[in-house]
Order: sequence, then C-alpha cells, then structure tokens
Amino acid sequence: MKLAKEQIDKVSRLILDDLKDKKLIVLKAGERRVLERMSEAILTDLRAEDDLDREVERMLEAHSGAIASGKVDYKRMFTMIKTKLAKERGIVL
Repeated sequence: MKLAKEQIDKVSRLILDDLKDKKLIVLKAGERRVLERMSEAILTDLRAEDDLDREVERMLEAHSGAIASGKVDYKRMFTMIKTKLAKERGIVL
C-alpha cells in the first residue's frame, strides 16, 4: 500500500472539508462515520491496486528470460498489462 492509514485519514478529512466548504454535500450521517467510510473506500481501492500489481508481477515472471535478455522492457510491460487488467476489471488507477 502506498499510503499509511494516517495519510488516508488525512486525505479523507481534506476532501470532506473541501466538499463541505464548497457546499457540494449534505451529510445524512455523522461526520465521523462519513470519514470512516471515505477512508475505507480509499483503502479498498489501494488494496485492489496492490493486488493487481502482484498479479502483474506473477504474469511477468513467466517471461523473465525475455526480460533478462533485454528483449522486453519490464517497466513498460508491467504498465501495459496493469492498465489492460485495470480497464477490464473496472479499477481506476
């Protein structure tokens, strides 16, 4: 995961405060609960991306010979596969 829980909570707080300041939302639940749900949503999304990264790495292991010989650029292939899988699965990167 690329962010610590405290960072996710802070991002959630900043987003919520900005939405409230701009009067773009009306809370139907307590602010604390809304923040918890926002943090959970962000954390879930980050975990999905981490899982995707691991899957792409496993897929590329099968082509380690071509990568090691320089026939294939690992980073480029990683990005291409990750983008394709994310699109197929509806994961926003």
